[in-house]
Amino acid sequence: MRCTGGQGARGRARVTVLLLAAGAAMPVAGAERALEWPAKPVRVLVGQEAGSALDNAVRALAPALGEALGQPLVLDNRPGLGGMIAMQVALNATPDGYTLVNAGTPQMIAPHTFRRMSYDFARDFLPIARLTVTQNVLVVPAATPAADVRALVDWLRARPGHWNMASAGIGSASHLAGTLFNTMTGVQAVHVPYKGGAAAIAALLSGDAQYMITPLAAAIGQVRGGKLRALAVAGEGRAPQLPDTPTLHEAGVKGYRGSGWNGLFAPRGVAAEVVARAAAASVVALSRPAVREQLLQAGVEAGPLTGAELVAFMREERGRFAAAAKAADLRPE
Repeated sequence: MRCTGGQGARGRARVTVLLLAAGAAMPVAGAERALEWPAKPVRVLVGQEAGSALDNAVRALAPALGEALGQPLVLDNRPGLGGMIAMQVALNATPDGYTLVNAGTPQMIAPHTFRRMSYDFARDFLPIARLTVTQNVLVVPAATPAADVRALVDWLRARPGHWNMASAGIGSASHLAGTLFNTMTGVQAVHVPYKGGAAAIAALLSGDAQYMITPLAAAIGQVRGGKLRALAVAGEGRAPQLPDTPTLHEAGVKGYRGSGWNGLFAPRGVAAEVVARAAAASVVALSRPAVREQLLQAGVEAGPLTGAELVAFMREERGRFAAAAKAADLRPE
């Protein structure tokens, strides 16, 4: 039977009301799912290989963070391209909060080393929390004749271009930190980039390189073992792991500052409620004395930062690394 005009209008009106109701319910359902998060384990992508300094720091924190969330964290190592592989995997994941990514200093450096990037860190990722900070440390082989920073600078400057400075690779944090040190002290050395921090440390131990500025987490074991000598740390204050070691500023390189950090990020599209809950859990986990001590043993320090403070910190970091990249004459490739 054919509908009359009035019946058709009433039918269309009813359909319109139902569609509007369904549309209104969708955000509510999404909000309810966000409030239930996490209902299963959460994957955290790590852009470095298992056993690296960053990986060790994340693994030291993961159990406590999982406990604070109420679900375990599953770490998924995706090394390569300065952390870009892990970032892209995270960006391709469903933005439901069950895939997060560990990021930090490498993402500050990447725009200065890669001409083409498949993502924009500031646009495509939501900052959850800064987790840890690590000071850089100036290390030399234990047999090096220089006992302090001034003596090392004099020794290096006596034979310009003769000695080797190791780094974890072109554009790595250790490359930028070492180049800045050379610039500020007038040292001329041969930069030898290795494939990762472990290989660079090995070059120091074998005598193939004479000095390096590297994240403390990468060198703390060799320093404690007496195979490397720490001449100075590069933070604003002394490192709690090496309280008797001066800062580079104290040692005469006035104004030098070099440190790294890592944090937890979500790909764009993840609900604000999920970001807030993950941030709160991060702060709780990092407040535990046992966790803080475990991180210190791994060579890093708890550094919880969230919200507007984290955004401001990241803005400052971008400027700092841009200046360091300019000093190192980095050119994106």
